[in-house]
Amino acid sequence: MKTGGRKKISPARSIALQVLRRVEAEGAFSSLALNHALRRHAALSPEDRALATELTYGTLRWRRRLDYVLSAYSHRRLEKVEPSLLRILRLSAYQLMFLDSIPDWAAVDQGTEMAVVMRGRRAAGYVNGVLRGLAGNRERIEWPDADKNPEHALAITHSFPDWLVKWWLQRFGQERAEEFMRVLNLPAPMWVRANSLRGKPDKLTSLISASGYHATPSDLVPGAVMLQQVGNVAELAAHQEGWFHVQDLAAQAVCHLLAPRPGQRILDACGAPGGKTATLAQLMNDQGEILSVDIHPARVGLVRQLAERLRISCVQTLSHDLTGPPPGDWDTFDRILLDAPCSSIGVLRRHPEIRWRLAPDDLPHIAQTQRELLDGVAGLVKPGGTLVYSVCTFTQEEGPGQIQAFLADHPEFEQIDPRTGKKAPWHAMIDDSGALATWPDVHNADAFFAVRLQKKQ
Repeated sequence: MKTGGRKKISPARSIALQVLRRVEAEGAFSSLALNHALRRHAALSPEDRALATELTYGTLRWRRRLDYVLSAYSHRRLEKVEPSLLRILRLSAYQLMFLDSIPDWAAVDQGTEMAVVMRGRRAAGYVNGVLRGLAGNRERIEWPDADKNPEHALAITHSFPDWLVKWWLQRFGQERAEEFMRVLNLPAPMWVRANSLRGKPDKLTSLISASGYHATPSDLVPGAVMLQQVGNVAELAAHQEGWFHVQDLAAQAVCHLLAPRPGQRILDACGAPGGKTATLAQLMNDQGEILSVDIHPARVGLVRQLAERLRISCVQTLSHDLTGPPPGDWDTFDRILLDAPCSSIGVLRRHPEIRWRLAPDDLPHIAQTQRELLDGVAGLVKPGGTLVYSVCTFTQEEGPGQIQAFLADHPEFEQIDPRTGKKAPWHAMIDDSGALATWPDVHNADAFFAVRLQKKQ
């Protein structure tokens, strides 16, 4: 199809290219940028929404593998290619390498036309040549020799930085590491939390089924439900009526680890965007007080919006930096949840761009912020009260090492193994050290590390 002498670029490809630019040039998170773009194109067909999502996440996940095959057919080093053209090449190469439903000619044609619009016909000729070379020679690609350099070969094959692959091989061994990487390149599951203030989870599954979708309750975490083949969950009547909120299985397990009770005073120390705040409110039957704090004022507003949609009344919000002193009028809390900012390696399925942003040198700086937050909230826990520290990652610096250092500096706290109390299904996620440890390849959940700490009387 042509418009004004030009071929029409499909809306799905146009949206994906816009999102990739925001992620790479502006540092946006892919999920937020994509959701924003799809909201701006509300009239987009379900098929185009699905394709835009596939192209965005797929291109980000497989970037290194795509660069490897593109470099074989580019007379320029990819580092020298103008970023807007490189994004077009990657987006088109993903279609050629991974999407059998898209004909080669369509991927090449659309990539070339995007280059015409972005950089002119000379640049489009370069893009066309690279893509045609790749399309005609996929079966003859020479992949790295795993015998000569297994780490590098796996890094290209599974599309991860060398340092992550090396670390996973050391930690898991080759068989588990390869399975782990395979799973991390799959789309993340859609877990939601059934709003127990409205009804039991089986009521939610009935409502979802009535909307034409499938919902499966978790055997591990009470109230967790997996939704399948759902497009925009915000359009579901059950969502609009406050029957659930989106939250991964692991994050829900962290809330159970805190074990809040009705009537208690709770601090959610890094509360935005509010998923854990909402689950905690439900676990305490909306009775008591939850103060949800976040350093970013705009994100605090998201907590309030979620509480209103779920009809939760026990939540108060505040914007404050807890690495510094708390407000002078604060009292102590029965329970504190510190879901600290982290390297986010455990959520690579949801945010594939993190693998390209993170470097080993970042970990000490991230761990220092976590240490400051832990020190900041430690004095706010009542004697006999509980502090849960959680991160959506599994590095030594941010997990066990962080807790060892905290307990050494704060002898008034001790780690508590939750399995010493009443048995619960989610206790299957507790490791030998007594920490909550969830894994994508084991639990089909984000990778979290969390511990329950108690302040001595």
